[in-house]
Amino acid sequence: MAAIKPIIKKGIFALVLVIIAVSFYYLTIWITPYYVQSKFAEKSLGYVNTPRFGDQPNAENSRVIPLPNPDFLYSTINYDLKDNVLKISGIVPDSTYWSISAYQENTTNYFVENEEQVKSKFEYYLAEEGSKSEVLKNIPKEKIIYSPTTKGLILFRYLVSKAYPVKQLSGLQHGVSVVKLVK
Repeated sequence: MAAIKPIIKKGIFALVLVIIAVSFYYLTIWITPYYVQSKFAEKSLGYVNTPRFGDQPNAENSRVIPLPNPDFLYSTINYDLKDNVLKISGIVPDSTYWSISAYQENTTNYFVENEEQVKSKFEYYLAEEGSKSEVLKNIPKEKIIYSPTTKGLILFRYLVSKAYPVKQLSGLQHGVSVVKLVK
């Protein structure tokens, strides 16, 4: 009987250790995306529902912060759909990569299109999922992006290429407009 007590103690210790490890794992997976998005939102205070533009790549800043691809120009829109439907429009470059992606508040991607699906100009209406806004009544369904959360992020990517040097792409990038339409 005396030999069983240390085995039981070790078993309970191992069980508690496994429970703590599993709990920490799932809490980390659940909390980290919200933390990342909240930090981004803090940096974007005052820039809600307006486009922001990343630095243009150059030899000095191309690897200061590792980016997925230093040949891209990036733009973001930190959105809040509490009282608005957003009309997002601009020009798509032809002969180089372009994409628009939408992310929920927890960084889950729920919408992506690129230059293969969108030709020359784009116009999207970003609305909260389940929105019954009068603004959306006459808008084609393929132009409406329904967000599962009221807050999130829109990301644009423009590939710098021989066909589109940085200055020309920067002009297209800065030509993206966001108009707040009252629900």
